[in-house]
Amino acid sequence: MKIIYSITMIALIGFSYGASFGGIENTTEKEAETPATPEKKIEVPNFDSIQTQLKEIQLSIQSIKSADHETKLKKIEAEISILKDQVSRMEQAISKLAATRVAASFTPAITGNGTIKIANTSASNTSVIINGKVYKAQANQTLSVPNQNAGDFTYEVLADGFGIIQKQTTRTLAANETFTINIYPR
Repeated sequence: MKIIYSITMIALIGFSYGASFGGIENTTEKEAETPATPEKKIEVPNFDSIQTQLKEIQLSIQSIKSADHETKLKKIEAEISILKDQVSRMEQAISKLAATRVAASFTPAITGNGTIKIANTSASNTSVIINGKVYKAQANQTLSVPNQNAGDFTYEVLADGFGIIQKQTTRTLAANETFTINIYPR
């Protein structure tokens, strides 16, 4: 069945092909042909001209793409140029800042040393804590703590049997001077 269908289709295609191009005529029934309307001839371009036109279209598309890429490339190059200019200006500004002399003033640290004297005139033994270090002073004893850095220092006084008699206090020791901590009966 498929074979008959295929042969029929081939015959129909062949007939229509022949009829449209004048290749096959029906010879059994020949009637007098009267031209009803004049036929317009349609020019069908041949395969080579279509192929040539297609190539021209492809070349046009490629040139458009190329022009688009060139435009984008020029834009990127312009942006790079702008960035280079900005970096150059920043480098110049940094160079000017580095060349600027900076003058500052500050109070220099007090140099030199002083002496702290502990004078215990009470009847109790005491402990004096100076900058975190403990110094023991017996009743009615005077101690000298030399070579202390000049500047601020802290001290606290404790008496045996009484506890803290002077809370931690901050004082200033001048260079080449003596600061006396007096411990007396209260």
